[in-house]
Amino acid sequence: MDKSRKIMKWLGILALILLIPLLFVSCGTKPTPVVSATAVPSEPPTQASTETPMETPTVALPTAAPVIANGQEPPPCTFPLAQITTTQSAPQNYTFSKPEVVLTAPKGNHYNIVQWLPNNQQVLITEDLDGNYVYQNDTFPQQSISLYNTVTGTSKVYGIRTESNGPPSWNPGLNAVVYPAMNYTSIDKAHAADTFTLQVWASYGNPSTAQKLADNLPQLPFAVKPDGSEALYLSDKPLPKWNAAMQAIPSTTSFDPTQWDYAKALRDSYPVSYETAWQPGTSLVFLYSAANGGGGYTFILNADTGRVCELNLGGWAEVARWSSDGRYLAFIRSTKYWYPTYSADLAVLDTITGKVTMFSVMPQETEGLPLVYNSVWAPDNRHLLAVGNIWSQDEANNLQGLYLVDVISGQSVNVLPDYNKFFEGGLAWSPDGSKLVIRCPTNIVDRICFISVQKSGQ
Repeated sequence: MDKSRKIMKWLGILALILLIPLLFVSCGTKPTPVVSATAVPSEPPTQASTETPMETPTVALPTAAPVIANGQEPPPCTFPLAQITTTQSAPQNYTFSKPEVVLTAPKGNHYNIVQWLPNNQQVLITEDLDGNYVYQNDTFPQQSISLYNTVTGTSKVYGIRTESNGPPSWNPGLNAVVYPAMNYTSIDKAHAADTFTLQVWASYGNPSTAQKLADNLPQLPFAVKPDGSEALYLSDKPLPKWNAAMQAIPSTTSFDPTQWDYAKALRDSYPVSYETAWQPGTSLVFLYSAANGGGGYTFILNADTGRVCELNLGGWAEVARWSSDGRYLAFIRSTKYWYPTYSADLAVLDTITGKVTMFSVMPQETEGLPLVYNSVWAPDNRHLLAVGNIWSQDEANNLQGLYLVDVISGQSVNVLPDYNKFFEGGLAWSPDGSKLVIRCPTNIVDRICFISVQKSGQ
């Protein structure tokens, strides 16, 4: 009996020894939420929505790589993000015409489609030029900025800038194109010590008479509210803001990007370069940076208060697009540091519920790696039109398609199946929903195509 008691005693001690580490693990490890964020700028509660919730199953996001702290992490975003007015979207059926080539770039040039103007007639386009700007016996790529008139078929150049430093935007208050640019002041032959200033310009239709609005900015990008009523740029502390006439707005708001660069130790030596997407009808700006050596960030900044929160997406956001009612944020989620850096993860964030839904755009049975290049919202705020690609090691087998995705039902349809090697990259949908412009390059030249759209009942 004594022997069996001793055995039981030692077994109990052994079990306790094995249990203690498990207790520490279970207490110290938290499950990765579908969406976590950094406490967002507090906003008043939104009214209950009457929309049918998304039925597409939410995919659990993978755990992000361990972060080496090198600064302060913002709090997670809370939902709803902001007070927005949403109305129930009636499902629409869309019919797309055959694409018509309307612009062909000189060989070596490449188009980028930025936005439709509110008049439904003109499109803001940039063109990477196959010529180089010569400065102090060195060369730099150039880009033209123009408005293309879809009715007359004519283009008007508004500006020429060195390199590409964020997209231009149409400013209704000035009736002008506003764009950021780099101005080189000295050149090092190895480009290791080039110096330049970051500027913002406004052009009223003549590049030679463009007006310099700001110089010596700490960094870009330059964010513009969708209605054109406000603009801001990131500084090292103050958060400078302008009104629709590009006049400075007195503000004591501050934002320090370096304060939130907590994963700096994982990244290369280059500073974080943010892209922006301003939520319609609010003061909230989505700041996102792609994976750059060691990762990026997805923050939401309140332009009125300077408060910041973070979204944990299990990866990095690219090509972010707000629905026009401000409820949904669509983006392409990347999880790779290597080529191809983009991924097939077309994702939509519902800013009322905080739910992130992943969509399978291309047919899953197709051989090859499915990728998404770009997306744009339909005017009904329920459908996304995405440019998808089945990527293959043999480029001759690559298949591009134009897919209409219903973000409520999750259904995806190839709307122009006869053109499976035709589309790539940028596209824009006119505000009235009747027209599309989209890049449709060949192996030789870059082109832009025009597509007419009809909705049910028209």
